[in-house]
Amino acid sequence: MKSYQEFFAELKRRRLFKVAAVYGAVAFALIQVADPLTKALLLPDAFLTYVAAILLLGFPLALVLAWAFEVTPEGVRKTEPATPGEIAAIVAEPAAKRWSAGVLALIGVAALVATAWWVGRRTDATVAGGSPAATEANLAFTSLENDPRPSIAVLPFVDMSPQDDQEYFSDGMTEELLNTLAKLPELRVAARTSAFAFKNTSLTAAQLGDTLHVGYFVEGSVRKAGDRLRITAQLIDTSSGSHVWSNQYDRKLEDVFAIQTEIAEAIAGELRVPLGIDEGQTLVSPTEDLEAYDLYLGARARMRERGGPGLGEAVRLYRAAIAADSSWAPAWAGLAEALEVRLWYPNAFDGNLLDSATIARDLAAAEGAARRALGLDSRNASAHVALGNVLRDRYDWRPAERAYREAISLDPDNAEAYQQYAELLMASGRIAEAVRVADRTALLDPAPVRYFVLGSALWCDDRTAQAQQAFEAGIERGGGERVGGLWTVLVQLSYAAGKYGEAEEYLREAALSGGTDADSLVETFRRRRNEIERAGAAILPDPFPQLRPMDWLAGGVPDSAAAALATQGYNYGMGLEVSRLYQICRPEYDVVRSEPTLQAYLRERGLDGTLSRTPPSERSEPAALRAAGG
Repeated sequence: MKSYQEFFAELKRRRLFKVAAVYGAVAFALIQVADPLTKALLLPDAFLTYVAAILLLGFPLALVLAWAFEVTPEGVRKTEPATPGEIAAIVAEPAAKRWSAGVLALIGVAALVATAWWVGRRTDATVAGGSPAATEANLAFTSLENDPRPSIAVLPFVDMSPQDDQEYFSDGMTEELLNTLAKLPELRVAARTSAFAFKNTSLTAAQLGDTLHVGYFVEGSVRKAGDRLRITAQLIDTSSGSHVWSNQYDRKLEDVFAIQTEIAEAIAGELRVPLGIDEGQTLVSPTEDLEAYDLYLGARARMRERGGPGLGEAVRLYRAAIAADSSWAPAWAGLAEALEVRLWYPNAFDGNLLDSATIARDLAAAEGAARRALGLDSRNASAHVALGNVLRDRYDWRPAERAYREAISLDPDNAEAYQQYAELLMASGRIAEAVRVADRTALLDPAPVRYFVLGSALWCDDRTAQAQQAFEAGIERGGGERVGGLWTVLVQLSYAAGKYGEAEEYLREAALSGGTDADSLVETFRRRRNEIERAGAAILPDPFPQLRPMDWLAGGVPDSAAAALATQGYNYGMGLEVSRLYQICRPEYDVVRSEPTLQAYLRERGLDGTLSRTPPSERSEPAALRAAGG
């Protein structure tokens, strides 16, 4: 009994209890200061984690130093051994006096532990489901009608060059001006995807305003001849169709970045919005090498084509631009995007088949390009999105989420960042959040691809009627172009619901959209249905060796459906691999989600297989569907 009392007496003599109490209190106070400092200085969330880690690691060191040394009027010196009777005197003290120091030490340790727990929970919330207040505000918009900022769209500028061969340059100028205006925090800019959908159309100003949900739009022309450049631009009020501002710029080609800045500043002045940039920052990221800029614009033009061959050419052009100017962040960010997106289009590769080595190689190259871009310009939102895509493709869910959130914090109206983030949330089973984020992207950019993601999220949320509305809204927005995938997913939706007649109708539309024989496609579909109904539980792969997971469910073989979800060949592009995760979250597969084969597949992807859907009592019509007239 006496030995432990003497040990605690020695701890008290060496002031370890006092050090523990003071250290815990100071650590708690430092974290309270570091938290608002992180927000005020726009420091990364990891800053708070680093502070907490340093404080935790410093605690045992402080105790060791307190044991070995003492502070005296003469300075710090090694602690002397106890004098005769000193320990006994401490043990003989009344209990209230002896244990008060210990209680204070326990309070200090508790404060330190509570601090570490709070930081851990806060960090977890940031990267794994919850949201810090600033990011939550970015994601919380439910209607653009509640956004008080002026809104604007930039329509594709017309190529007026003598040889009519500079369309890539005029389109690139449009995109660059759009990106420049998007840097004004007090101005909402319609996304490029939607704005370019109105290229070569003749809608009225009011129709453009209603469709894109904007109060103004910019249009103009570009004439490029040799080293001379003439750019005209005009700002138009969509409510009245009247011209608010216009100007013409006759300059040398080398002044192209200055023109972009001047146009943006003029528009900001007319709409009375501040530039919102800090001292030393610029609206435009220029390059002094005009060849690099021309190659970059050519790459952007090929990216807009989206097909595999175009993406391969975009990679080549980006690399050429980097060879001309390796210090220009936009070219590195573009290369990162092109390398990752190309993996979704197997026809960009010889043989139309992607092996794991090719995927690993291109993802590594894309990550390197994205990190190089961020090293040159840490505020490049596109580079953060590209990095998030690479990390998501590797199933590094939390780092990918941090990258998307950083992109959104830098550019709260970045529809692409919201879409990619929604896809991550959907694939990882966080369906309720995916619906909210996908709704935001379709609201910001009412393009077919955005409605595709919204519809997919709604389907996973067990809201098939609204999912169908979203897919149909995307088809309507597409005007018949590039909507084959939307028709196909409607086929799947109807098929899963057992509405085979409706599925056939959608299949015919899909065939027409893709330029294939509708009758032949429908006949194949019917033969497959007959085979499934005839075979039932004894279903065999022949004559349809690629039976889909839903076919196996329809045939009454759920374990085969689970196996097909987990193992069926999806090495024809990253898009098909991600689509498998999309399928797994659909309600039709709830009955097979616990199958060992499927659970093992999910664990390999860093997922536990749980789904978080929106409670029925909290479901409401997505704002993007309301805006589309759904």
